[in-house]
Amino acid sequence: MTKNFVAILIGLLVSTGNGWGHNVRPLIMPDRSLLSGPVISNLAYDSIHQDGVTLFWMTNLPADSKVWWMPTDSNNQPLLFSDSIYIAEAVTNHVVPVGNLQPATIYRFRITSGNSDGTAADTGYFITQSTSSGSMEAYFNHTVDTTVSTGEKAKGDQNFENLLVDRIDHAASSIDITLWEFSDLTAISDALVRAKERGVKIRFIYNHAPNTPLIDSLLAHEIPVLKREYDTTYDMHNKFWIFDYRNNPDAGTCYLNTGSANVSHPMFHSDRNNMIVIQDESLCAVYTREFEQMWGSHEDHPDPLRARFGTQKSDNVPHLLNVAGTRMEVWFVPNDHVAERTCSLISRNTTKSLFFSMYKFYLTNIEDTLHTQFTSGMEIRGVFDSSHAFRHESVYSRMKGIDSVGAWNPHADVFIDPIHGLLHHKYCIMDADAEAGNKITVTGSFNWDPETNAGNDDNALVIFNSRVSNLYFQEFMARYKESGGTLIGMYEPEHQEFNGILEQNFPNPFHSSTRIRYHLPEAGLVTIMIFDQCGNQVVQLVGEKEQAGSHEVNWDASGYKIGVYYYMLITENCRMTRKSILINH
Repeated sequence: MTKNFVAILIGLLVSTGNGWGHNVRPLIMPDRSLLSGPVISNLAYDSIHQDGVTLFWMTNLPADSKVWWMPTDSNNQPLLFSDSIYIAEAVTNHVVPVGNLQPATIYRFRITSGNSDGTAADTGYFITQSTSSGSMEAYFNHTVDTTVSTGEKAKGDQNFENLLVDRIDHAASSIDITLWEFSDLTAISDALVRAKERGVKIRFIYNHAPNTPLIDSLLAHEIPVLKREYDTTYDMHNKFWIFDYRNNPDAGTCYLNTGSANVSHPMFHSDRNNMIVIQDESLCAVYTREFEQMWGSHEDHPDPLRARFGTQKSDNVPHLLNVAGTRMEVWFVPNDHVAERTCSLISRNTTKSLFFSMYKFYLTNIEDTLHTQFTSGMEIRGVFDSSHAFRHESVYSRMKGIDSVGAWNPHADVFIDPIHGLLHHKYCIMDADAEAGNKITVTGSFNWDPETNAGNDDNALVIFNSRVSNLYFQEFMARYKESGGTLIGMYEPEHQEFNGILEQNFPNPFHSSTRIRYHLPEAGLVTIMIFDQCGNQVVQLVGEKEQAGSHEVNWDASGYKIGVYYYMLITENCRMTRKSILINH
């Protein structure tokens, strides 16, 4: 029998007689595709703490478990695994806790699972929790709607220019910057020059555009700037800042600033944008690793020969973080397949609603995912920028039900922002108006368009946090209402003590009639009304005092137009709403 083999180069730390050096030699392993041994799948990590994580994976056949790991403080390191764990028990569901780790540290790991038929291997990265505070502040440069606040009012009408100058003026050791545009605002470039003069190490990555006077000012003051020169059909489109992560042992003073805003007068003042600032060493470590892949170096000056942009980049960062108890995921374009991850996130986590505010929405796979959620009863609401809504690539006309091909029927509750300037946001929020749910916010620089997904340099930050979700919900409601939206039946936090249940109507979607069930914890006056998607009441089904317990009412909708309707249950202590869809009679 002929056996096939593959060679893997392993770097070993060896004594050379004159100190320590690296010896590279091949490790010969059988070609897994030709053996009947185990196959590894579903490799992941979770249970993230300051001193450990837990790795999970599955194999199709019972096999042992072994994990090697090493800290990685920069890109392009040789693999020198010094620590390992071995579990001899043959299982198919592998769970391996890894302990005695350092906080806020990126680790490279390698796993193997073997049995008498062969051994399979896989690799990846994880990061431990930091000792940082994890404080999060969201800022919006236009109005917010605080009537949907769950207690904390969102910071609307913020002056991003002043916020950023203040952050720069307080930087003590380092600032790393990625921007698609840097123009107009000399206060920002002047603040960077002041920081450089007091000893702050600044690194700046820019798109392939011609220099602006602000870029020239930085270069004149010997602040290093690197442009993306690879495949300039795509852009370096990131907009993140990392403050005081490098050369700083204090985990309580480093900050990540990300969001949708470039640096220009329109971006900060007339366009609608968001910015979120997070104090966390682990998050800064992950973004710094992505920065340095583009920079080509972990030093103060770039290495253009090693700089990697767009499709040149590799997936070399951990994606899941524990930020002071808040779960976060970080995705970078294009190597993390962010559009596909977004579809999966929506499908797995949305239980009631998804709202979005999006500058460009051209990706049909995200549209298809939203349509699947919509037809299963989820609320889908969105606001589009006017300059892109009617472009032939945009999904707006289909979602609004006005396109001749592929129109949603019934159409979604989507609108075009009418205010002067760009709606430049790139965020979505899940279950923001629900009493329960996952309360997820996705923000960053990632537009929902194929160009971004295929070759740009972009980031998306996923935050599993109810407070942040509500702050962005307040921003969304302001944009939604100014665009013509009328949202009814919002979750009202002052009525959380209500223990009743308003069930989803059945069937749903329905043809001519449907049944609505509800459960009351106590006797009282009950009203059930039906509204169309513009917020107009079309019928009242119940309006009387009822006893505690289970009830149901039928709605004969044979005389109504097909479309989306909302049914609302109102008692003395509660207002609850669900969505129903009437299809062809």
